Amino acid sequence: MVDIIATIGPSSTKQSVLKQMVDAGMTVARVNLKFSSVEELVTIKERVDKLGAKLLIDLPSVSKANAIKEVKADYVALSFINKASQITSLRRKLKTKPLIIAKVETKKGVLNIKEIIDASDGLMVARGDLGDNVKLEYLPIYQKSIIRDCNSKGKYVITATEMLLSMVDNNKPTKSEVSDVANAVIDGSNALMLSEETAIGKHPALAVKTMKKIINAIKKYLNNKDSIPELDLIPE
Repeated sequence: MVDIIATIGPSSTKQSVLKQMVDAGMTVARVNLKFSSVEELVTIKERVDKLGAKLLIDLPSVSKANAIKEVKADYVALSFINKASQITSLRRKLKTKPLIIAKVETKKGVLNIKEIIDASDGLMVARGDLGDNVKLEYLPIYQKSIIRDCNSKGKYVITATEMLLSMVDNNKPTKSEVSDVANAVIDGSNALMLSEETAIGKHPALAVKTMKKIINAIKKYLNNKDSIPELDLIPE
């Protein structure tokens, strides 16, 4: 199964919208501590628990770890990981034992990728900041390389950033976005993440549903590469 991680924000905090998103295929709700209070985290945790989803907290730095000690998150994603010792430091600070996801966003993170993979429970290919810190034409290569390395170690790996960005405003994605989602699945991602699409977008549940449809189509193809979708189902 490929998890769909959806960022929670003004468009998606209501219980009714969260339910629509879970029904559409969201398995993990992501909350960024940078934009949320601890009280808001607790409320969202209670809401997603009722719906059978998990919670990922995005932590800007190890120094902020004390703020989430009482929130029983399933995952904690730590930003700008450059070395394994940052992961070790976070583990010591947390009272609960969530799975720690290292966000790879820098050149140093890419250079030290093997030690970071060994120290963490999983990685996030955070293409936004990573794309600002490496040559843009190399970004797809780093994505594929990091996913491959995680797969070889049996570590959970998330591909994130601008996957269906046009759906912030539109009710369907661009063709290149569909291909981007598909290729992330083919590369071996264990999870794909939606950000602005569900946090501030006009169609949070539809964005999740759209991503789920693409994932399902690609998983079906990967299970039987000789099969070709029925072309007669496409209107002329």
